Amino acid sequence: MDLSIWAAKFFGAVVGVLISMVMVAPKSTANGLYRILLAPVAGVIFAPGVQGIFWFLQGSTLEHYMAASCFAGFSAWFVLEFTARMLSSDEWLTRLLEEVLRLKGKGPTDKAPPSA
Repeated sequence: MDLSIWAAKFFGAVVGVLISMVMVAPKSTANGLYRILLAPVAGVIFAPGVQGIFWFLQGSTLEHYMAASCFAGFSAWFVLEFTARMLSSDEWLTRLLEEVLRLKGKGPTDKAPPSA
């Protein structure tokens, strides 16, 4: 593989992770540093898979490689950070379960009035 393809994947992944940092800001400087350091790995590894999934990213030009690795870097870190934040809080899970119970008719708003 040509060095220019590797460079396109590298810079594409860095751009992708920078975009993901704008969308979901890192909680700490260390978190941001990890994202920037590991983005090229995610971009290089997942770019071929992204090109196989999305028809508009298929191609062998530098632009295609860069766009695929940018998407891979963005989506990997966006999904991982979003999932980590969701799992770090019990509040969203509690609200989700309450809503499911409410929709099934067993929720806190559908309780029978207390008997006298």
